[in-house]
Amino acid sequence: MKTTGIVLSLAFIMGCSSSGHEEASAPPVRATAVEAAAGIPDSEIGLAPGTAFEQPPQAPIKFNTVDPGDSEVRVRPNAEFPPVIPHSIQNMGPITQHENPCLDCHNADVAEDVGAVAVPASHRMDLRNSPGVVGDAVTGARLVCTSCHVEVTD
Repeated sequence: MKTTGIVLSLAFIMGCSSSGHEEASAPPVRATAVEAAAGIPDSEIGLAPGTAFEQPPQAPIKFNTVDPGDSEVRVRPNAEFPPVIPHSIQNMGPITQHENPCLDCHNADVAEDVGAVAVPASHRMDLRNSPGVVGDAVTGARLVCTSCHVEVTD
């Protein structure tokens, strides 16, 4: 039965590929994208003037030097954007799932006492296993704050 299916498939493919009519002439072939771009100079391709090798070096980023607790909460440009981190995180080490200095101040238990914004309830929901149930601790990937929240720079 398997052989019959294979034979029928091959017969169908062969029948479709050979129409029995010979083409009088092939249509003209257009230039490929590479051939078409070969005539355009590098200096006219990008958004910046000149080639990639002629660009001036970018100014270094100045990171925030404000200590935690000394900064003001910034207004979000859109409700869907995660809030930015208004203070420096340079000396906090890597923020990981296992090592998270953010929760020292932003955990719901201590945030009000230290004057920080508490981690919202949405960060304490396990959306995969029990959506809608707010737990006591921050869950899963929400523990790596810098996956969504960025430090304010100049």
